Amino acid sequence: MLSHSPISFARKALFAVLILVVSGAISAPVYGAMVLTPTAIAQGLTLSTFASGFPSSSSVGPLGVAFVPGGGVLASDYPGNVRLFPTDTDGQLASSVPVAQNYGGANAVDLAQIGANIYMTQQSNGDLVQINANGTFNQTIVTGMPAATGMVADPFTGHLFVSTLGNNVIWNVDPIAKTKTAFVNASADGLTISADGTEIYGEVNGHIIGWSATTGLQLFDSGLIPGGPDGAAIGAGPFSGQLFVNTNGGQLYEINQSTLAQTLLATGGSRGDFVTVDPTTNTLLLTQTDSILRLSGATFVSSTPEPATCLLTGLAILGMGYARRRILPR
Repeated sequence: MLSHSPISFARKALFAVLILVVSGAISAPVYGAMVLTPTAIAQGLTLSTFASGFPSSSSVGPLGVAFVPGGGVLASDYPGNVRLFPTDTDGQLASSVPVAQNYGGANAVDLAQIGANIYMTQQSNGDLVQINANGTFNQTIVTGMPAATGMVADPFTGHLFVSTLGNNVIWNVDPIAKTKTAFVNASADGLTISADGTEIYGEVNGHIIGWSATTGLQLFDSGLIPGGPDGAAIGAGPFSGQLFVNTNGGQLYEINQSTLAQTLLATGGSRGDFVTVDPTTNTLLLTQTDSILRLSGATFVSSTPEPATCLLTGLAILGMGYARRRILPR
């Protein structure tokens, strides 16, 4: 009698599952499609898809976004992949873009850049690393930051602020000297910075808190935001003066920094995470479980999106089933 190796059996089992998905006997995961509220539409906002079909782990998919010379866009995801999308245009498919490097589950989290230098947090390793413009590893900058998660660059000082989710500290990192100092004691998630570099913002216990970038004193509190806020970004161009907050519950909020008024801009999405300002178009890129969406103002019209099919999304997730769960998911 012929014996079957465990590897051979596993391959056959995976193939059988894929056949069932294709035939419709097993449904591929279907994630919520975020839609604008009437208020957002009245403001002249539009929502499109920059890229779809990302793999995910525990509903956490794409995370960090960075922009490289020549018009390419780097995107990291929680299963550990970094991809270089060839252009900053909508309708792209993650499965059609080669993985530049896989860093392991929870080790390709947020991205930030200072000039031509691009940095990445590694939540599982507790490190901050520098990556090349093509997404491959360059060097380790700082270690000893357990659960390094959110990050924002200060273009005025050349420093990086790094949150450590669940570890009650935000670090101020000098990437040239390769040193770190404690900035404030807070268990924050996504981070952002004011346009003049004077204030750092982060999500803490459902609030967006702002601290002085020089003294660490608290200067801002958004109040409680529904839906599990995660990532946030200060808008630019037509979005200036507003704070945009992505939630785990699939909503997008606009917070007026002066009045603290909260405006619900979009609902029905999947698990939202970070938000990144696109410096070329002044649009906002916000992550979902399997996609990166683009919020545009009335004067910024994106190309027609080409969302991935449920089948492609399901296959991508099946192929990345080894990825680990995000620390302290909200």
